[in-house]
Amino acid sequence: MSRSAEDAHKELMSLMPPGWIWPRPGDGSLIGALLAAPATLFAEIEAVAEEMMDEVDPRTASYCLTDFERVLGPDPCGRDVSTLPKSDRQQLAHQRWTARGGQSTPYFIDYAAKRGVTITIDEFTLTRAGRARAGDRVVNHPEQFLWRVNVPLGNWRIARAGRAVAGDRTYQFALSDIECDIRRLKPTHTEVTFNYLPDGSEI
Repeated sequence: MSRSAEDAHKELMSLMPPGWIWPRPGDGSLIGALLAAPATLFAEIEAVAEEMMDEVDPRTASYCLTDFERVLGPDPCGRDVSTLPKSDRQQLAHQRWTARGGQSTPYFIDYAAKRGVTITIDEFTLTRAGRARAGDRVVNHPEQFLWRVNVPLGNWRIARAGRAVAGDRTYQFALSDIECDIRRLKPTHTEVTFNYLPDGSEI
């Protein structure tokens, strides 16, 4: 925890040798005035050092965020990260910085969560006689290699009569860029589709 300049000054004064030649604060001493400048400097250094604790994690980095992005290299999906909001850049840098790889359903769900997107995944199993039940969807070869990612459409808004005003869009939504990342990481023998789910909020 960083200290104020006043606290740093008090500590510097407490370290001075005892004796009448070193009067203590409150006496208007020359040594007290001389130590005011380094005390201010020490306080500033400690404040900067405390701020740097946030810079070791891409999720909270500000000054060093561009350094993380430089070390990570160009975005694999071709995004221009400089045009993204700071929070999105932090999420993307953290996900890339900590990624270890994987091909399981929990891996992709966790991967999306690190990007701030909540998804679910549907997998399809071949229909087998004696196992299938009435009403089950029939899955034939090669559909077992297909999986579906359910992604919520952010900020989905639908215009309603009596609420919308002239100039409002009929509907609008924000599309996540997580699709590119998942397609790039999916197992090569599989095919992934995306199902976008509106939240149905109204204008």
